[in-house]
Amino acid sequence: MYSAKVISLQLKEVERKNSPCFSTGPVGEDLYHWEAIITGPKGSPYENGVFKVDIHFPLDYPFAPPRVMFKTKVYYPNVNSYGNIFLKMLNPTHFRTNNNINDVLTEIHQMFTAPQIGEGHFFVEEIARIYVEDRAAFETTALAWTVEHAGGA
Repeated sequence: MYSAKVISLQLKEVERKNSPCFSTGPVGEDLYHWEAIITGPKGSPYENGVFKVDIHFPLDYPFAPPRVMFKTKVYYPNVNSYGNIFLKMLNPTHFRTNNNINDVLTEIHQMFTAPQIGEGHFFVEEIARIYVEDRAAFETTALAWTVEHAGGA
């Protein structure tokens, strides 16, 4: 199956690059189900947080995006209360076959410092409003959630 070959190659690439920002791999023997650990970026309210992410590759990957969800609660405009991540590159209309899982996880890590809000983006409206109107309140809440749910401080 083509998707299994692509996923295997991307796993080798992730292992070779050995990012300091995240680690990932299959859950057990299931090549189509991965878990990732993303560390919060320095200088952000997510710093030192350890965020678990669940990744499910569809059978038609890389022609369709993986389903990626936070398992760790996170206070962020592009993540809803169910852990769904709203990033353009994960939207089927924007996902490209040359996007790989390393790109996706790098984008999620970078997302913590630059939310995608505004026209053409999906986001949690109330959190986005606080982010725009009262950044200090946003950062206080984000830090509190990081400490409580992701072990950051």
